Amino acid sequence: MRLPSWVIPASAVLFCAACALVQSPTERARTIAEAAGLMPVEVPDKRLRAFAKRTAPGVSTGRVTVYIESDGAPWRVPDEPPVDPTPLRPLVLRMAISDPSPAVAYLGRPCQYLGKEELLQCDPALWMGGRFRDEAVAAMSLAVDGLKRIYGAAEVNLVGYSGGGAMAALIAARRGDVSCLVTVAAPLDTRAWTDAIGVSPLSPSLNPADDADRLRRVPQTHFRGVRDKVVPAATTRRFLDRAPGATVIDKQGFDHRCCWDDEWKDLWRLSCLGNV
Repeated sequence: MRLPSWVIPASAVLFCAACALVQSPTERARTIAEAAGLMPVEVPDKRLRAFAKRTAPGVSTGRVTVYIESDGAPWRVPDEPPVDPTPLRPLVLRMAISDPSPAVAYLGRPCQYLGKEELLQCDPALWMGGRFRDEAVAAMSLAVDGLKRIYGAAEVNLVGYSGGGAMAALIAARRGDVSCLVTVAAPLDTRAWTDAIGVSPLSPSLNPADDADRLRRVPQTHFRGVRDKVVPAATTRRFLDRAPGATVIDKQGFDHRCCWDDEWKDLWRLSCLGNV
């Protein structure tokens, strides 16, 4: 008996859904990115992975918005890091996909999205206590330079979620081409943050709160979730006291994960991204 024409497409959908369930986090991120028109691109540091929105070759966009990934996979207990820092949920990637700007890129953190052999060669300190140390910040900033070259951009907007927000602030404080800095649920004072949640200090790392004065002239928007218990809003006080011109938006009903990617199109308009 011949099957109705609708049976085969439905079966294909179920098969694809099953494939998605067995994909690794790296494969899933690549599938989601490419389906949305963001393609893998090379950046100078081989410990980093990036995706960029397709654009016409040779077309200068003037400004590129770079989304920076969080610290990645959750720690099993407060002082026991994951074996692989690749994020399990593509929240930041989904934010980048929602961005309507013509030049948008997504940048992973050191050692994320690497193959097994590559990961063995990557210093675990780069996703542990040293994840904000000079070496990591310099590598990320060099990658931002590479993404600017892809688009022929003169300026950059930096967006970071959670630990990616701390990294974005550290990068911005060391550059003179940042048009807009946006952080989401970010530990902007890492000392206050580790004290508040009772984990070991990030002693080899830099603290964004120490650099806040260098960001006074940078337009910036900082989103905080009122229900966020992972990065309590009070821990950002010292950073924000030293950045009096910054816009702070506290979202009722939001916690550390909910609902940043789902609501990003609207939040984007509220930030300095909607004004540059």
